Amino acid sequence: MRVAFLHYHAKRGGVTRVVEQQMEALRDVAQSLFITGNGTNPETRVKPLIVPGAGYDGMRPEIPPEEIAEEILRAIESRWPSGCDILHVHNPLLRKNRDFLKILKILQKKGVTLFLQIHDTAEDLRPESYYFHEEYPENCHYGVINSRDFQLFLQAGLQPIGLHSLPNCVEPLPQVSSEKGGKNRDLVLYAVRAIRRKNVGETILLSCFLSSPYRIGITLPPTSPGDYPSYENWKSFVLKHNFPVEFELGMKYQLETLVDRSCFMITTSIREGFGFAFLEPWTVEKALFGRKIPYLAEDFERRGVDLSDLYEQLRIPLDVLPLADVRGQWETVVRETYGRYKLALEDEELENAWNTLIEGECIDFPYLHPFIAQGMIHRCKEDSSVKKLLLELNPYLENLASPDPDPEKIEKNRETVLRMYSKEKYRDQLLSIYQQVLTVPVKQKIHKKRLLRSFLNPKAFYLGGM
Repeated sequence: MRVAFLHYHAKRGGVTRVVEQQMEALRDVAQSLFITGNGTNPETRVKPLIVPGAGYDGMRPEIPPEEIAEEILRAIESRWPSGCDILHVHNPLLRKNRDFLKILKILQKKGVTLFLQIHDTAEDLRPESYYFHEEYPENCHYGVINSRDFQLFLQAGLQPIGLHSLPNCVEPLPQVSSEKGGKNRDLVLYAVRAIRRKNVGETILLSCFLSSPYRIGITLPPTSPGDYPSYENWKSFVLKHNFPVEFELGMKYQLETLVDRSCFMITTSIREGFGFAFLEPWTVEKALFGRKIPYLAEDFERRGVDLSDLYEQLRIPLDVLPLADVRGQWETVVRETYGRYKLALEDEELENAWNTLIEGECIDFPYLHPFIAQGMIHRCKEDSSVKKLLLELNPYLENLASPDPDPEKIEKNRETVLRMYSKEKYRDQLLSIYQQVLTVPVKQKIHKKRLLRSFLNPKAFYLGGM
């Protein structure tokens, strides 16, 4: 079997890493090729072929989509003169290249068999990446990486025979040898690139509940210009008020060194496609604490991973907040985002959503605008009565003051993750899907408006991650 992979870029990061894992999983059972548009990285484990026209807008030549499709075909034929069996395309529904869907449809008409794997959708609060005037490819197989997306794409018109679940493979994090391992484990590690949806403000709030000498370490800065203002704002806030949080540790130390220094690891992310952060810590015998993303946790728990120490809400009492400002800022963002999608939002729907958010006279922390959130975090640090109140409402925060990881749970989760998300299982899933793609023709299309409506919910608008 000959499988060509296509993605906008081969830069260091999540999707590139997934492509590498897929190619490695297939190494002994299929031939593979990676075609990419913008940029490579010296750390990339496979050498891609570059077709610049397939890259991001602003970083690619302005040539017709027909020419780009021909260049992709030539790249494939340079390896296999008779072409590939499957073109496995990653994240095609994000409008990073305004001609990308046209390119795929041209390739489809030329007889290329497509398998389109969705990691992220523009419908999931990414209006800047939404295709307003282009329909998604029809009559080809699709794949998704979590059960929520599987259900939403089914509801949007795809059929069970043409939609496939393909959870990612999980590789153990790098680890120092036991002989070199350190004993001074004073770090609580957030191994993440600190983009907005990683909810850095909540990470800083958690630091208020640590006991000395523990500090939170965040590994990497964002790379997208859109994420930098928020990131720099949080860095300045930490510096000004002397919170026990360090940034960009991954720029100074190897990840394995940071993992070894850590007592446990955390996540406060509010939106993920797959959620490596919920699985990887266990592979290096580290406990995990932080925010649970329910639709992902359900997938992992169904496979036997114990995430019972994670929380679904960090409740902030309404009477310590400027509630009118909180509501006004939240409503503004919700209405503006719906407007950017060119969708109407009924006043009653917004009112009902708001009332749900403030049930029990509390609101979940990420709904706060960052400026209000900073005031809340500062009060928690300086006012013991506020800190006590948050502990009463969120008793799990006491675990941060005296962490006591459960070795039995860690070992059980380690074994489960390595078994359920192994490269061997991943290879078998890929081959099974490819066999269906090659042998089961499908006639299906995605109803875009239905898909957008199913993703877009006022209660999904966490201002701390936008």
